[in-house]
Amino acid sequence: MLHQIHCDVIITYSWNRVGYNILRSLCAHGCKVWVADTSKINICSVSKYCAGSFVYPDPFTSRDQFIECLKRKIEELRPKVLLPTHDESQIIMAHRDEFPKDLIIPYSSAQLLKIISDKSWATELALSLKIPVPTVYHSSQQVDHFPCVFKTVIGNSAKGVFFPKNQEELQSLERSYSESKTLIQEMVDGYDYSVDCVRWGSFFGTSTYRALVTKTSGGGTSTQRVMVHCPILEKYSKILLDAVDYQGVCGLDYKYDDISGKVAFIEVNARFTGGIATPIAAGFDIPWILYSLSTTGEIPNDLQVRIGTKTKWILGDIITLVGRIATASFNRAEWKSALSFRGFDAYDDFRSDDKRAILGEMWYYLNKLIKNRRLNP
Repeated sequence: MLHQIHCDVIITYSWNRVGYNILRSLCAHGCKVWVADTSKINICSVSKYCAGSFVYPDPFTSRDQFIECLKRKIEELRPKVLLPTHDESQIIMAHRDEFPKDLIIPYSSAQLLKIISDKSWATELALSLKIPVPTVYHSSQQVDHFPCVFKTVIGNSAKGVFFPKNQEELQSLERSYSESKTLIQEMVDGYDYSVDCVRWGSFFGTSTYRALVTKTSGGGTSTQRVMVHCPILEKYSKILLDAVDYQGVCGLDYKYDDISGKVAFIEVNARFTGGIATPIAAGFDIPWILYSLSTTGEIPNDLQVRIGTKTKWILGDIITLVGRIATASFNRAEWKSALSFRGFDAYDDFRSDDKRAILGEMWYYLNKLIKNRRLNP
């Protein structure tokens, strides 16, 4: 008789700190978690929390092979839950009917995931719901104030986002991205805020963090964050997600000036967000909440968010410093902040009882740097 491998969850796109925090969360509640990615060595695969790992073909260039690999591993491991963590969720949900009916994949439809991730579509939706958004320009000729924001409507981690300082730079970007769908908006003052949401059935829960340090000077991926109380942003997030009956996890990004009270909706990240370590450390354990709701329908006890909780992505701060030095745009405050380890409640990519994990993360980023010649994989 063949020995049945114990597996409760398979996590895909597990090369980074997001997968690592999901892994740590679920393992802390007794789940046996396998991780999967295109890479063999990464932060999750070398972690002591990992029950097993496997490599699959690139979902974005070899879709059919990716799906076939997942189907084989699901038949072998028999998990309760398949948990995509990034944009591969759209591909998986497009092939939902090919997976076992009793396999839980806690996401909305592929169509909704695709359209809500479109920054232009989400901006129009927010406008229709009377949620404040930055002014939208329909051509470079309409822009009368610089810098402005130019971005592709599909993208993540600040990829495809630019801040042209004049008409010449803006028109050059328009020519470079003439084959892509893009969006031009005013540059809005304020801090970067993210509202991380879980919406499943009748349950809706949120937590909000403010970015303290971001990898790029105009915003984007955060390396240090603090939990805050911001009811207006959570209200807007509920309005938007209710309007499309979104199911699963997602993060909504805003610019918010807490002095003037001015709000500007930026985009929806229809997935787990890069700053997920912060709400988990603060008591809003998003992966466990979603797992519990989707498997048993039960809401975990004590979802009280501890305001003021701070977290730090160690390798991200190092990458930020290198990037700032390379562009001669760093300042003393950022240098001091990046090198400080005081006052943080948790780290995105490090635990003292799991030191190998951060080495796996560094190995992955080094390989990508050598291969692609850039620090943003």
